[in-house]
Amino acid sequence: MKFSQIFHFAQETQLSPDVQGDMPEKTGWFATLSSIWPVHLTGQRKVSSSVGNVGDALVLKQQVLAPDRQDTVVLQKVPAVKGFALRRHFFPGWELLIIAVVLLIAGLAHGINMFHYPYFEDDEGTYMSQAAAVIHIGKLAYYTYWYDHAPVGWLQIALWLDLTGGDHTFGSILFSGRILMLLMQLGSTFMVYYIARKVSGSVIVAIVAALLFALSPYGLYFHRRILLDNITTFWLLLTLLVLTTKRITLNRIWLSAATLCIAILSKEIMAFVVPVMAYLVYTRADKSNRWFALIGWIVLLGALISLYPLMAILNSELFPTGTLLGGNAPHVSLLGSLLYQGSRGKDGGLLDLTSNFWVITKVWMQDDPILVIFGTISAICSVFCLKKYRLIGVIGLLTLSLWLFLGRGGEVIKFYLVPLLPLLALNLAFMLGLLGKAVSTLFQRLLHYNKTILRTGEQIVIIACVAAIVLSIPSPSAGYGYGSSDISDSHNPLMFWNGTQADAQDMATAWIEDHVSHKSRILIDEYMWSDLYDDGYPYAHYYWKVQTDPAIRDTVFHDNWRNFDYVATTSQMLVDMQTQNMTLVKDVIDNSTPVAHFDTGGWRVEIRKVNK
Repeated sequence: MKFSQIFHFAQETQLSPDVQGDMPEKTGWFATLSSIWPVHLTGQRKVSSSVGNVGDALVLKQQVLAPDRQDTVVLQKVPAVKGFALRRHFFPGWELLIIAVVLLIAGLAHGINMFHYPYFEDDEGTYMSQAAAVIHIGKLAYYTYWYDHAPVGWLQIALWLDLTGGDHTFGSILFSGRILMLLMQLGSTFMVYYIARKVSGSVIVAIVAALLFALSPYGLYFHRRILLDNITTFWLLLTLLVLTTKRITLNRIWLSAATLCIAILSKEIMAFVVPVMAYLVYTRADKSNRWFALIGWIVLLGALISLYPLMAILNSELFPTGTLLGGNAPHVSLLGSLLYQGSRGKDGGLLDLTSNFWVITKVWMQDDPILVIFGTISAICSVFCLKKYRLIGVIGLLTLSLWLFLGRGGEVIKFYLVPLLPLLALNLAFMLGLLGKAVSTLFQRLLHYNKTILRTGEQIVIIACVAAIVLSIPSPSAGYGYGSSDISDSHNPLMFWNGTQADAQDMATAWIEDHVSHKSRILIDEYMWSDLYDDGYPYAHYYWKVQTDPAIRDTVFHDNWRNFDYVATTSQMLVDMQTQNMTLVKDVIDNSTPVAHFDTGGWRVEIRKVNK
């Protein structure tokens, strides 16, 4: 029988109603052809189903209903083999192996020695102590919560502590936090791969993007730390994944609003990506409901974010003291904290080459020249591709919007670059992919190679470009990348994996627990606060709170250095004492004598006894 006859017969053949009820639209062709083809389907053959539960399959069997008619087909639904849907809708087996290798590299690079390097910053102690407060006393902080950040970030840490059995399941509470950062880093690396794979359609581009992100020297230094920036990066990538990797439905749009809300309430800087995300929602939504989707997304996002100011309103802490609606009673306030945060570090920003932004940017270029320099150039180029490659252009816009935040003319701290790293890696990988594609197209026009050769050549071009970029960067011994003095040591580029910087901090905490009375009043860095508090030191207090919180400074210590017994100094405490004019902290240190000191790699901790 000719194909034209088969086509004609397929149009005219009608199946019985009981068969039609369970049969997806696309299986009618197969059922019809199977009745014509001279092959008896006495066995089983699976056909993917477009209705019912995901992963269901249709099994076709020949059944003789009449002697003169042996072409009737009956379809039955049976469960599909496990893993079938994963392979069909996500990745083939060989690519799953590639992903596993990429994640293994990321996990080893991040996880090896992460408890020993870098040192524990006071912010890490702050977020872990606040997460512990959520679990143990049902409050957002042991100290006065002053709306310095929205609390969703450490609420996630609190959930992690609760799920893993408490503060000290892995030893120090800081170890538990760093393990969570490792898991989030692995999740972020996978999402970078997935986004790059779906947007570019290229495995090699996805591998390049994921490894650029996972092996970033700057990233290795700060991704290990318990920072809200790492948490918000995870949720930013999840939002981007939801909006870019599949056909957009309204459910996916509502989900993206929820994930972006979590990102914003984990670290407020993500508010700067809302306009670009709104544009992405508008362009990705179906034309039939585009405005409905956009307006609904904005309303849902706004409603979820409004829970934060609503909390302040319910606590009578929205307006500052001394205002018409704030009253005269002293209290913390959300708007007051936002105004304070916005006023920090005011300078010319992007427009002033002597501003703090440019000073820090030069350090970033030294720490991670590949992503900061080449990734930013790629982001600018991506924007010019917006019309032809919309998703690539949107990721470029997201990158530049965060750069604009950094260059706004306000406070810029070194770890503020963290959310930009995956975007910079994606931009660079996409541009290399487009370059490889352009070279492949050129060779196809000139030499008429077959597609296999062209595809191989395209991959070689991408790999060669990556190699050229890496080789163009000065070596770590010159003080760049893994050898940058800001994050490592030019004499020991393997500092990430053999450094012992944090060991001195652990030794100092252990010394206090062994030699200092539990009733002693101690001035400390926040990194050791949770461990000492859990070990029975209720009068050990963080130096920032001692200096700035009236409930601690005036009520507990009566603003008098003689009411302290010990002080554990760190480099950060000494710098803050000088730059922030901490008079009480200075008096305590000036009237004390060293009794022990620890230094295992450049972060000295000194225990001093106060001379009363």
